[in-house]
Amino acid sequence: LPIFDYVDLEGGGTLMMKNSPEKELQMNGRYTINSGTLKYTMMVIPLKEFTIKSGSYAEFHGPLTNPTLNLAATERMRTTVTENNQPRSVNFEVGLNVTQTLQNMGLEFTLEAPEDMTIQHDLSTMSTEQRGRLAVTMLATGMYVNDAGAATSGGVTGQNALNAFLQSQISNITGKALKSIDLS
Repeated sequence: LPIFDYVDLEGGGTLMMKNSPEKELQMNGRYTINSGTLKYTMMVIPLKEFTIKSGSYAEFHGPLTNPTLNLAATERMRTTVTENNQPRSVNFEVGLNVTQTLQNMGLEFTLEAPEDMTIQHDLSTMSTEQRGRLAVTMLATGMYVNDAGAATSGGVTGQNALNAFLQSQISNITGKALKSIDLS
């Protein structure tokens, strides 16, 4: 599912590597990320550059090519939100969490509005899938369009903001991403 165009990491950790003729190259240990960037492209989402959060990591327990990942990355986006016919600018943190192993990656899209308590409260009452759908919509269009029809960018409504194809693609992307994460 995920295709990363570019990953640049800075960090460190204690890693042990084993190389033997009978087995694939083995590694054990954790590489903790201090900083980094991730560029990501997916069908309806144009190339985006996310900042990887400090403390994210790759943990190795065997084959070098299949670490366990725990990466959180965000991009700051600003858009106009219209509520009760009153437009206002809101800063969003749109991102993704990458979990599980490299060969069986889990992907979750995230959305927060840390500086706007009203929008953040609305987001906190939504399911993971609803927030993921809003995050994908924002990444694809630059607009915040919630399920209730509140929208952005000059009074555009949720019903006419996206065509049926785009909505189905967003649902498809978030559905596949949710199936790939471990919610336990």
